[in-house]
Amino acid sequence: MYRFYLKQGETQFLFPVTPSQVQTKVGNCNQTVQILQMGQANLLKNAGLEEVRFKALFPGRQYHFVQVEEGFREPSYFLERLKDFKKAQKPVQLIIFRRLADGSQIFCSNVEMGLEEYTILEQGGEQGDFWVEISLKEYRKMQSIAYRPASGGNTLEKQPTQRPAKETAKTYVVKKGITSGISQKKNWGWVKVWRVGKEEWYQQSFFDLSRTGHQAVRGRKDGISDFDCP
Repeated sequence: MYRFYLKQGETQFLFPVTPSQVQTKVGNCNQTVQILQMGQANLLKNAGLEEVRFKALFPGRQYHFVQVEEGFREPSYFLERLKDFKKAQKPVQLIIFRRLADGSQIFCSNVEMGLEEYTILEQGGEQGDFWVEISLKEYRKMQSIAYRPASGGNTLEKQPTQRPAKETAKTYVVKKGITSGISQKKNWGWVKVWRVGKEEWYQQSFFDLSRTGHQAVRGRKDGISDFDCP
């Protein structure tokens, strides 16, 4: 017996009735081109996205062939879950366990897919039962890669990963009597010092900012701070 599950995040459900037929279609990305004095040629590409279609029954009563795990559920429960999966705009997992009549289990499937569309059918003579035609398409995670013109101008090269923006360097206000830990520091490179509206640059191996009211921030001469002040 086959068992079909649909899962998204922590929410999953078992289809109460195993679909009688499942159609899997592998997409085609091959391209046919026209070549002079040769005719058509087929450019072979990677396989396209898989598409899965099946028709599921959500019964209104507990027939003898209904599969349950946590008790019988009304069709409205499954219809609401499908609606939630679609509104979430996230992929779902289609999980299929395949067990033969003799009890042996063959391969299983667990594929991340997008819930493309579903159609709800109610048929005469089957009051309370709902049929749902479900269409799923394989989901592949995407990662963008930025390219820029190479130095020659005729090719593209991959851009290096952009470094995250650095935090603005902290300032240190020199207070009377607090000079240790600053004056004994090794060379920090360029040091910007403010003195009552006047900006000055210092570069020295050791410095002493013992005068009250001065502020210092480690950084480069171009004003872009690279380090945090103690």
